[in-house]
Amino acid sequence: MTFSSLVTLSDPKSFATESYKLLRTNLNFKNVKNKYQVMLMTSAGKQEGKTTTICNLAVTLAQADKRVLLIDADLRMPHVNTIFDINKRQPGLSNMLVDDLPIEVAVNKIPNLEKLEVLTAGNKQVSPTELLNSDSFEEMIRACRNEYDFILIDAPPVLSFADASIVSKAVDGVLLVVEAQETKKALVVEAKKALDKVGATIIGVVLTKVKYKKNANYYRYSKYAQDKVE
Repeated sequence: MTFSSLVTLSDPKSFATESYKLLRTNLNFKNVKNKYQVMLMTSAGKQEGKTTTICNLAVTLAQADKRVLLIDADLRMPHVNTIFDINKRQPGLSNMLVDDLPIEVAVNKIPNLEKLEVLTAGNKQVSPTELLNSDSFEEMIRACRNEYDFILIDAPPVLSFADASIVSKAVDGVLLVVEAQETKKALVVEAKKALDKVGATIIGVVLTKVKYKKNANYYRYSKYAQDKVE
């Protein structure tokens, strides 16, 4: 099975794949005491590459023998199901929280990656803000902590909706995705301020779509990047 946008599976020897592995290494280095088990990934604006990045990061962590749960909490414009070729009609996060389904019913196993499980956004028509701000969501995350080494959560852009700020209350740290040469510094600063306002812990910044040599794209993790944004 071929998955869309998953270079870590389709081209395991590419520079992009090595960069995702570097991101994994840096996170592991920063996470020596297992301080960041649950991580949220967001961006300042749209189409900066956050979903592609978090999906490939999930793959590399699973390949390193870590049990990983990837949650699509972008209930407004979900894309994780497309990247992993999962039918959008499958039950997911919204079904779990609205219908009180057990996670075993909603989670998706990924072929050839036994350590990775994917919880898509689901197919219930809901108010994303209210659902993500519910006690049920936080209780689900607490329960999953006992079952997985890492829980990765994809959320909408922080400047577009309140969802990322809300979800940040239930996680250990936030990774902010920034598109090279496109995202304005003022927007990055504003995104950081929005996360700071709710007490989110920004682990660092992932810089995407950097031009390298023959127009290749790679992904770079900037440790302590939150301290460099002024």
